[in-house]
Amino acid sequence: MRIALRPLLLALALGATLALPAHAQQSASGAVATKTVARTVAAKPAADELAPGDYVIDVAHSHVYFFISHLGVSRFMGRFDDIKGTFVVGQKPTESAVSATVPISSVNTKHQKLEDHLKSADFFDAAQFPNMTFESTRVRWNAKGEGVLSGNLTIRGVTKAVDFDLKLTGAGKGPRGDTRAGFEGVTTIKRSDFGMNYGLPRVVGDSVEIALSVEGIRQ
Repeated sequence: MRIALRPLLLALALGATLALPAHAQQSASGAVATKTVARTVAAKPAADELAPGDYVIDVAHSHVYFFISHLGVSRFMGRFDDIKGTFVVGQKPTESAVSATVPISSVNTKHQKLEDHLKSADFFDAAQFPNMTFESTRVRWNAKGEGVLSGNLTIRGVTKAVDFDLKLTGAGKGPRGDTRAGFEGVTTIKRSDFGMNYGLPRVVGDSVEIALSVEGIRQ
């Protein structure tokens, strides 16, 4: 299973365009096409622009998203708004590394009672295990900036090896002249592997898709 964030945004844009009067659809379609072409022309492979060095994760522009089945009828999405840590861009991809900590208290579902339940012993047990962590063991990517981020994910005191499908999303200068780099990662885990068995097998699904969206500032 893979996250379809970009296809979802394109679908929403298409729906909005179809809702326009006929004379406006052509204009809107042209604008979308122009932006798409401009983005394609301007974008270079992120791997070509990465500046080697140590980066601190920018919490204002980084999130951890999760997707899970609810009652077998919908795909529920939530996120964690706080992600702390660092990553290293090596001279070679294999010399790179990622270390991140995500406070469970930062879970965001837009519903306070649900967030309180997720923090309880039924799920993350935040009182006893306030953070989940990730430490990379291997990083690799190709000339297109696509690869695999392997490492150890710890939730509720249980550590499991996971592989994220990795994509470098960009690199360049920030508005204050700082050097930035970003990446995305996608993986699927079983929450039961980490001791979260509440609601199995039907109320809440076992498979959880996790998506990282990370931006860092070089130090």
